[in-house]
Amino acid sequence: MSFINITKEVFTKMKNKKVKPEELDLKNKVPKVLKKSLKLRCIDVGDNEEIMTELYSLEWPQFSLESYNISFTASPKHADWIFVVGAVTKNMQKALKDAYEVVPDPKVIIACGDKAIKWDNRFEDCKSVKEVLWKVDLEIPWNPSSKDIFNYLVNFIK
Repeated sequence: MSFINITKEVFTKMKNKKVKPEELDLKNKVPKVLKKSLKLRCIDVGDNEEIMTELYSLEWPQFSLESYNISFTASPKHADWIFVVGAVTKNMQKALKDAYEVVPDPKVIIACGDKAIKWDNRFEDCKSVKEVLWKVDLEIPWNPSSKDIFNYLVNFIK
C-alpha cells in the first residue's frame, strides 16, 4: 500500500476527539500508520506570532514531533500538509494559492486559529483560508496552545 493510500485512509477516520498525550501510545501507533515521515509546511499569512510560537514549541522535548516522524519543512515542494495560521491578507492570497499548487497530492490543509477558520471581515483585504483555497481538512479553533495543536494533529493522523 502506498503512502498516498495510507494517508487517504487515515484522513477518512478523523474525528475531533481530545485526549491527553500521555493517554496515547503514540510511539507505536503513529510511525506504523505513516510508514514514512510527515512533513508540515507552516505558512503565516497574517497573524501575530502567538500561534507560530506554540506551533514551533512542538519540537521541544515534551512533545518531540520528530520522534513521531513529523517535522516542519521550509519548502512546500517537500511538504505533505500545509499548516495555515492567521487571516489571509490580500498580499498573501496568491502566495498561499501558489504553495497549495506545489504541494503533492493528497493535499491536506490545516487552518489553525479563529482568524484562519472564520475571519469576521473587519478588514476588506482579509479572508479566511476556506475562502481562498475552498477546502480545509482540519480546523483547530480558538488560539490553541501547543498541547491542543498536538492533540488535534495526533487525532487527525489516527
